[in-house]
Amino acid sequence: MKSSNFLLNVRLCVYHFALLHLVYAAIVILPIDMSKDEDPRVSVYIRVKWKLLTCWFNLISLAYFPIAIYCDWKEKHGEWGKENVRKWRKIRDFIMTNILFPTTMYSDYFFWRMWLKDPSLIAPVAIFKYLPPWAQHSLHTVSGIMVMLDIVSLPRRRPKSPWPGLAALIAFCSVYSAVLIISYYSGEVVYSFLDLLNRLELVLLGLLALTEHIFFYTLQWCIVEFVWGKPHMIAKKQV
Repeated sequence: MKSSNFLLNVRLCVYHFALLHLVYAAIVILPIDMSKDEDPRVSVYIRVKWKLLTCWFNLISLAYFPIAIYCDWKEKHGEWGKENVRKWRKIRDFIMTNILFPTTMYSDYFFWRMWLKDPSLIAPVAIFKYLPPWAQHSLHTVSGIMVMLDIVSLPRRRPKSPWPGLAALIAFCSVYSAVLIISYYSGEVVYSFLDLLNRLELVLLGLLALTEHIFFYTLQWCIVEFVWGKPHMIAKKQV
C-alpha cells in the first residue's frame, strides 16, 4: 500500500533521526575500552559486548534505516512501483516484521524488567560506570519507540500465513541462542543471570523468551490491522 505525502515526510524525518542517533551512539559507545579493568568479569566485555542482543538489533537497525530511507525517498518521487524498489521494500518489511520489531521489543522489555529489579542481573555493575548516563535509554528506550513508529506509520497487511515469518524469527532466535550457549560453555557468560540458573531453568527461560518473541510478532500484526484495517476492509475501501 502506498503512503500519503504527509506520512512519507514524517517517516523520512523519523528514519533520519533514528539513523543519526544510532551512528552517534555507536561512535560513542562501541569504542569504550574495558579490557584494562582489574575485574576479569568487566574486562571480558571487550568481546562480550558483541554478543549482547542489544548490540545485534541495533546493528540490524543501522542496516534497516538506510533501506527504509531509500524506499520512502523513491516512493516520494513516484518510483514506488519500480522493480528495484519493490525488491528493497520486501527486504525492508522482512527485516522489520520478522526480526527487528519482535527482537527489539522483547529485548527492551526484558532489559527494563531486569534493570528495575537488579542491574547486576544483567552485568557486573562496574560495567555501567563506563557508559554515558544516557546510554541505557538510547539503547533500550529510543529503539523501542522507533520500531513502534515504523509499525504504526507504514501501511502493511498481515501475511496470509504467519509461518514464513515465524520461521525466520525462530531461526534468528536459534542462532542467537547458539551464540549464548557456546559462549557460556567457553567460560564467557553474556548475561549475569545465566550463571544463577540450573539447566532446567535455562531451558524454561529459553522457551519463555521464544514465547515472548512470538507474542511481539503477533502483536505487531494486531497493531497493523487496528491502524490500517484488515485485508478485506482495505479491499472494500479500494473498490
